[in-house]
Amino acid sequence: MEQIIDQLVANFDFTYMLVINVLTYMLIKFVDHINGEKPVSVLHKRILLLLSIGIVFIIYILIGYDNKLVLINSSIVAPVAWSWILRPIIKHLGGGYR
Repeated sequence: MEQIIDQLVANFDFTYMLVINVLTYMLIKFVDHINGEKPVSVLHKRILLLLSIGIVFIIYILIGYDNKLVLINSSIVAPVAWSWILRPIIKHLGGGYR
């Protein structure tokens, strides 16, 4: 069990994933506010996710983070973490977007 946890910590940056998810949520919430009654389409949500990943990835590289493989792995897992962990928690607390 300890080896599995060590591998998870070595191959993923959980702070990076959280920042991507929070930034994506804020962007979707902003677009949702602008759209009014019309919900944000799935395509627009995915584009905003890719935009968030690009922005945060570039910022990490500019500040000197050199393990790009960990960032790529974390970028792939970030939407999964959102769908399975963060989104249910936010829905339970009464938050979310359309």
